[in-house]
Amino acid sequence: MDVAVVGGSVAGLQVALTLGRARRRVVLFDDGRARNRAASHVHNFLGVEDLAPGELLAVGRRQVAAYGVEVRDLRVDDVDVDGDEFVVGGERVRAVVLATGLWDELPDVQGVADGWGQSVVACPHCHGWEVRDQPLVQIGMRGAPERSVARGLLLSRWSDDVTLCTDGDELTAVQVDQLVRAGVAVRTEPVKEVREGYVLLDGVELLARRVFVVVRQHQQSDLAERLGCQVADGAVVTDEGGRTTMPGVYAVGTTTSPALLAIGAAGHASTAAVAVHADLLDLDLGGGR
Repeated sequence: MDVAVVGGSVAGLQVALTLGRARRRVVLFDDGRARNRAASHVHNFLGVEDLAPGELLAVGRRQVAAYGVEVRDLRVDDVDVDGDEFVVGGERVRAVVLATGLWDELPDVQGVADGWGQSVVACPHCHGWEVRDQPLVQIGMRGAPERSVARGLLLSRWSDDVTLCTDGDELTAVQVDQLVRAGVAVRTEPVKEVREGYVLLDGVELLARRVFVVVRQHQQSDLAERLGCQVADGAVVTDEGGRTTMPGVYAVGTTTSPALLAIGAAGHASTAAVAVHADLLDLDLGGGR
């Protein structure tokens, strides 16, 4: 095999697709834990009209299979380095692409986890259009008021009925003024519970067509660190071609750039796949790492 791709969501499948079309022998490992699997639909993805995440990935699997990519439903927890090659899931390969992605740490508020991906979401660019001009509540991240304010301001572009709940954090006068000018109401009481259509504070019930939250993001896998790749601020460090600091190891999508939307992760992955193919071609022609 030429390449092992670890992670079978949008970025991993796009890497496999581009490399398969380049006539590379590719094996893709996927544990079925795509970050957006709880969502009802994938939005803001050109050419994709409201497919569920699982449906989009199923289409991707059919596409890569047409180019000889092997897909294995297996979680990879370790990669062995053997000289200039790697052993992944029992396969010896010349390059490894990490597309393991992130997981979201949700606010510790009753009801948030139950509604996650449906009545509770994170990204306005992904989910804001569907609830435009309706009552929306943004729950901030406790201890990070600057992030909470930024999200409240962002959400105000989708509706003129937005309430930012700081969950106990106090805001500065400048922050309050920004929110007031954007038409965002502010509640600083602790958030007690999220229910379908409502957010409950101390003695207050807020109507919410959709609840948006600020999440903390974590790498789903520590493979990059195990392989000796540099990791900074929770992301795998790469160059513009997805090359990590470990020769022969690449990282794509939110594994290296956590802020990417799904379509951005796919675009980044295709660029990195071109770099993988070019690097392997250099080796094929006698170059070295």
